[in-house]
Amino acid sequence: MSLENALLYGFLTGLPLIGGAILTKFASFGGKTLGAIMAFGSGALIVVITFSLMSESYENGGIVVASVGFISGVILFSTGNYFINKRGGKRRKQCSHPQEMTHDPNSEGKALALGSLMDNIPESLALGVSAISGTVGIAFLAGIIVSNFSESVASSQTMKIAKMNTKSIVITWSAIGMANMVSAAIGFLVLSQLGSEAIAFALALAAGAILAMLSETMIPEAYRHGGFFISFATALGFLMSFALVIA
Repeated sequence: MSLENALLYGFLTGLPLIGGAILTKFASFGGKTLGAIMAFGSGALIVVITFSLMSESYENGGIVVASVGFISGVILFSTGNYFINKRGGKRRKQCSHPQEMTHDPNSEGKALALGSLMDNIPESLALGVSAISGTVGIAFLAGIIVSNFSESVASSQTMKIAKMNTKSIVITWSAIGMANMVSAAIGFLVLSQLGSEAIAFALALAAGAILAMLSETMIPEAYRHGGFFISFATALGFLMSFALVIA
């Protein structure tokens, strides 16, 4: 694999972030629809974590390296998420209940954008690392694309509630999309110079961070919006991604 491929994957998975932001200018999704989209993306990412990231990490570095990397990823994301939540970022996937917003739209919008950026960095880093060993498959890309689209739509609607204008929202998500490409490139350039154990650690770290992101942001909000129906949407996302893996 090459740096060009890593950049291409970062670009392809960044487009849904921008597309979701633009879409919210013309349409607003209801809570149940948005919950189903987030749940579907979550199910798809669970397959990515299991069959693309953790399995590859185990093959490259063994169970100890994979376990340490995985727990490190959970700790890193949860710590960062804790501080961002305290600044108002915990509402980044709430597309309703405007009364919960602060009276400072600028501060609220920055916290939402920062939280959304943090949610996407582990996925894009995983793309760059996976490009080294050539394990970026259709299931991997599809899972991240679906997840990124649902994140963008949910967060963009929240930013609208926080009184950010449409232009600022699209610019924000365009910047996050660019960061997607940069993170993928960094993951490729840095870790391609290191050994298999470093790659294994990075893959597991990304897997842990993504699982923490799903547990703390996407799945709780999907259930809050969609109720019990999200179980079926999550299962469908999982089956779609799994079918692509074994195809």
